Amino acid sequence: MKKTIWGWFLYCFVPWAFSVYAFAGPLPETGQSRRNAIISETAGASPDLLLLGKNTDHTPPSYTKLSSTGNPLPDSAASWAMVKDNVTGLIWEVKRNMDGISNYDDPNDADNTYTWYDSNPNTNGGYAGTPGNGANTEAFIKAMNKTHFGGYSDWRLPSIKELANLVDSANSNPSINTKFFPDTAASWYWSSSTSANYTHLAWGVGFRHGYDSYNHKYFHGYVRAARGGQNVTTTFLKGGVNPIDYPNESAQEHPRTGFMMSLE
Repeated sequence: MKKTIWGWFLYCFVPWAFSVYAFAGPLPETGQSRRNAIISETAGASPDLLLLGKNTDHTPPSYTKLSSTGNPLPDSAASWAMVKDNVTGLIWEVKRNMDGISNYDDPNDADNTYTWYDSNPNTNGGYAGTPGNGANTEAFIKAMNKTHFGGYSDWRLPSIKELANLVDSANSNPSINTKFFPDTAASWYWSSSTSANYTHLAWGVGFRHGYDSYNHKYFHGYVRAARGGQNVTTTFLKGGVNPIDYPNESAQEHPRTGFMMSLE
């Protein structure tokens, strides 16, 4: 009799308990309802949380080192200031002087961290973020453009999709091609993409393992500026983050993986 009661308990309650645990916490920002959700986000997760998995169907990366004046350099060059992504056309800032000491007089210093802040209501997703003591992402971009780094004055914070394209899944700590991007912290880097559902949060990539997630805008994260390409940060779809145009709002693309998720 005891075995029968115990077996009945396991059959009825254990599956229920696991189902509750599996869907505890908010869902990813794909707009799907709870009944359609396959993967859920753990409440209070760290920035390195993997949300929907990595997209392995993509064009292999190809990079070119650039001098401080924008001239192409051979892969063997020992010194370079920028990197061109030959697939997307984006040009990326290269960090330097990773010595454990921040230097905010040098926006390229690899040790600098910033709160997320954007005073422009057209691009901040509805919440400007945290200006802090001036060490914020907007001040960083202004400093890059004021100094005409690399001869350019159109530097910006990359979108989450652009930033996540730098992830090299063959590497970790950091998960990036350090042959082209040295002095990269194995930590959280901000994107320009605000969470559409939670405007006090913004997307970023944890370069310890290369996972994307979102974090509070008051968090101090690392940054890497980009220029060129298509800046996709000013329009927001219902239930999503990335400003991608669709014929209707019945589906939404996850900002990095490109997976289409139902909004129904």
